[in-house]
Amino acid sequence: MSDIQDTDREQEILDSAVAEGGAYEILRKRLTDQGQQLHQKAAQLNEMRLDEFGQSQMDIIGRIRIRTENNCQARDIVRVGKWLLFGYNVFLGLKKETHLEDVFSLYRLIENDDEFDVEAVPYEGTFLSDNRFVQDFTELYTYYKNTQLLQLVERDGKLLVSFQIGDRITDVRVFRWSISSDKRKIEYIDNRGERDIALPPAYDFEWQKTTREDTVNGRYPHINILDTVFIETIDGDLTIKCENNTEDGLGIYREAVLDKNQSLDDAQIEYAQTGSLIILKSITLSGRNLALLSLQHAISISTTH
Repeated sequence: MSDIQDTDREQEILDSAVAEGGAYEILRKRLTDQGQQLHQKAAQLNEMRLDEFGQSQMDIIGRIRIRTENNCQARDIVRVGKWLLFGYNVFLGLKKETHLEDVFSLYRLIENDDEFDVEAVPYEGTFLSDNRFVQDFTELYTYYKNTQLLQLVERDGKLLVSFQIGDRITDVRVFRWSISSDKRKIEYIDNRGERDIALPPAYDFEWQKTTREDTVNGRYPHINILDTVFIETIDGDLTIKCENNTEDGLGIYREAVLDKNQSLDDAQIEYAQTGSLIILKSITLSGRNLALLSLQHAISISTTH
């Protein structure tokens, strides 16, 4: 009975405060109290997690200064066995050839009384002196003038060194070495390690390519996408329809293409369905077009060339 009376009393206070224009303060106080309770529960949960699994923190135990012969843009550093391999890019100016020392520096890490320092190591007798690697490196910078070092990484028992050799993100060349389990033996493999350092997918869904079976013939033939969206690329424009109608070329979106004589076969169309959305990717003779459509109606359309 007392609980009911208390509840009624709180409701009366709330109604009175709302009537007096204090609703904002009440809501703010309630949200503040709930936020504090949530913070306390999260802190308790974190303490229980630390008691169960322990705690590990990353701390800086030392600093070192690495000097190179020329001014450079540092790219990456990796520990390989007893060595530190430092990679960078240097603007060569009038220099015609790129040598190993213009991209890599090799050091030995020295620890003395909890202080760290590095000592430069000559390439002779190390994994960087392999004749096959030197030849591949020289050919890389000879045939691809704009080559840039991207990354140094040790992964799955291999040392991988990737270079950007073109404008596209997929234009990479990856050199690789095998590393023994005791880290003492490092041998050059080849310069075809692109699969070992594969980039993450650009999308979290898979594109589906259209085929001839998706083509609907007629006066204005088009491609059927999931019986919902229809695309044509004839009569000088790219048209998106929401009706399976080949008698006219009208649609909900239209964009001119550069080559007015292109046919439906000249377009490469891909699509993906994510929830209530259909995403289209069309590569025509005019370039690349992207459209985002809802299954119920068009919500937005964007294009890039």
